[in-house]
Amino acid sequence: MKTVLHAVVAAFATFSKIPMPRIEWNEKSLRGLMGALPLVGVAIGLVCYLYFLLAGWLKLPAVLSAVVLTILPLAVSGGIHMDGFADTIDALSSYGDPEKKRAILKDPHAGAFAILGVGCYLLLYFGLCTALPLNSQILVLLGITHVLARANGALAGTVLKGSTEKGMLAAFRDASSRGNVWALIVWSVLSLAGAALLMPLAAALFAVITAGVFYYVKRTAEKQFGGMSGDLAGFCISVTEIALLLGLVLSERLTALL
Repeated sequence: MKTVLHAVVAAFATFSKIPMPRIEWNEKSLRGLMGALPLVGVAIGLVCYLYFLLAGWLKLPAVLSAVVLTILPLAVSGGIHMDGFADTIDALSSYGDPEKKRAILKDPHAGAFAILGVGCYLLLYFGLCTALPLNSQILVLLGITHVLARANGALAGTVLKGSTEKGMLAAFRDASSRGNVWALIVWSVLSLAGAALLMPLAAALFAVITAGVFYYVKRTAEKQFGGMSGDLAGFCISVTEIALLLGLVLSERLTALL
């Protein structure tokens, strides 16, 4: 039980801005970190749902809610996955060889393509949020997208070949136990099952989208970078999130028409 609690604290301390108690950072505390990462998605979903309740009570305009639902995931997570997205966009836009792309990932400066990519991402995410009717069912499904995205990114970072033996992801992989893969699979299955109970079409699209993004990131990592890295795992989370949101909008509209 202590090991599990250490993994949860380590996951929130690393991948969120939620204050956590201090723990000793060692192989034992990092062993289950990747398997606990989807819990950050659960926290984001809960915060978004609390906002939904507050917005309903205050009768806030829908466009303001779309803005808040775009910002809250970044505020809770600290935007660590979006940093990976920005770095990956910069690297892919260089059209250099894998070595040059890996060097760009390590560069702390943000290039023009990173800024454009993040700006377009947030604008699209906001636009998709405006297309969603705000109700309990939709907010729960939105929360599930954050859980699935983190399970997908953590799974990619855990099972796919790494591009280097150094860095944050390499450290997590070295300390990780085999149970993390099974934990992430369980998170994914439970998330899809919950979505199926609420909106079967959304669950089907979520499954296809999650698998599709995983395959895309796998091919991109292998061909463009020579393997996975922490930035690519963040890229996977970001792309999965917005792709699942698109799937949610499409499934809600199709369900309403049928």
